[in-house]
Amino acid sequence: MKNKDIYSIALSILAQNIDGEENSDFEERAPYILANFCRDLCELDKIARKLTNTPANTNFTAVRLSLESDFPLLDRFASAAAKYLAAMLVIDEDSELSDRLYDMYCETIASIQSQLPSLLEKITDKYL
Repeated sequence: MKNKDIYSIALSILAQNIDGEENSDFEERAPYILANFCRDLCELDKIARKLTNTPANTNFTAVRLSLESDFPLLDRFASAAAKYLAAMLVIDEDSELSDRLYDMYCETIASIQSQLPSLLEKITDKYL
């Protein structure tokens, strides 16, 4: 999946046309917002990759992601990324819509976390 696909989904959530000239600001900001999303969720992605025996992906810049490059996280994060991107793109113009979309993003991430199998780990005794 390409970052451009996630951008396209975000625009469809916002009822915007990907080919519209009025979205040049969105297209300019999207690579930075997607990079922020990936940076924030890279630890959860690492856990998901470890649990699903998927090779780690460390090939992304934490500042900007080209829309033409591959989405660096697992595809299961694409829906959350589109909601997050849509929320951040309209945060200044429509804070209510942005808040609703951000809540949807949070629910999607919570759902992803709940679907991951748990890990058995040793408990550290800190009261010695």
